[in-house]
Amino acid sequence: MAINGQIGNPTNLSDQDGSSVLSFEELGHGRANNYLPDRKGRFLITAIDITSSVASASITTGLEQATVLEIDFINIKCATNNTDFMMRFYESGVEESGAVYDRGYWYMIDTGTEIWNHSTNDNQFRLANGVGNGTYESVNGQCTVYHANDSTRQTSIDSTVSYMSNGNSYNMQCMGELPQASLVDGIKIFFGTGNVESGKVKIYGYG
Repeated sequence: MAINGQIGNPTNLSDQDGSSVLSFEELGHGRANNYLPDRKGRFLITAIDITSSVASASITTGLEQATVLEIDFINIKCATNNTDFMMRFYESGVEESGAVYDRGYWYMIDTGTEIWNHSTNDNQFRLANGVGNGTYESVNGQCTVYHANDSTRQTSIDSTVSYMSNGNSYNMQCMGELPQASLVDGIKIFFGTGNVESGKVKIYGYG
């Protein structure tokens, strides 16, 4: 049995019977690409490239592959000035939009201003507060998610992002959890006002 090309992105294929001809079953096997046990270290699960304006962007496959997930936000640009960058979870395929998120955030502006805010009943995680939409203003950073694939525990996050707003530089940290025990199998990103103009999101797992 040949088992080549079975680690990596979902485009990898596998010639299971060594015939050099890929059957429909073998194509599907390569596409699934999430069966391999004992992967170690950091591995790419999936990525999206936002190239045109959208109201939001969601990733709803692959999160079951790791207990610890790392989400990279790369040049996420908003259409509307001075708006918040948000993230929600999907639970068993359904977007959780209720007032159930427990989160706290702290941010510092390069002018020396510091702000802290906490809520036990927000409708989402607030990863960046007051993002600008100038030419060079966008969100860049990282969010770590813990226990998303464990339906017996709450799912926690810890994020750090940097961004610009009206010419000032911001650094913001958000910590929080979805306190109910549930299976989190997707994420959604969006801005409080207006569309997501462009950017990239990459999700990595840790084995």
